[in-house]
Amino acid sequence: MPNNFNSVEFMDTLIEGGFSDKQAKALASAMFQLIDSHLVTKDYLDMRLLELRAELRLEFRSALAELKSELTQRMVTTLVVQTGVIAVLFKLLH
Repeated sequence: MPNNFNSVEFMDTLIEGGFSDKQAKALASAMFQLIDSHLVTKDYLDMRLLELRAELRLEFRSALAELKSELTQRMVTTLVVQTGVIAVLFKLLH
């Protein structure tokens, strides 16, 4: 990503506003360093995106395993209750 900060234009604007050449140059340099230190690169964003995807994948797998366990417990409970009801009805009808 090209740097969009034009220090020459910035310095010219400062000089037109009453700054000395030395002040304008110092402020332009400081602004350039500040902006440059806070820019995010595409490589950084790509790396962060991969990290987030991996994290989400782990969370998803964990949640899916928990759901599977809960559903299995409910199915077993339902099967036991169903078997009990059928046994009681069979006993009552014979």
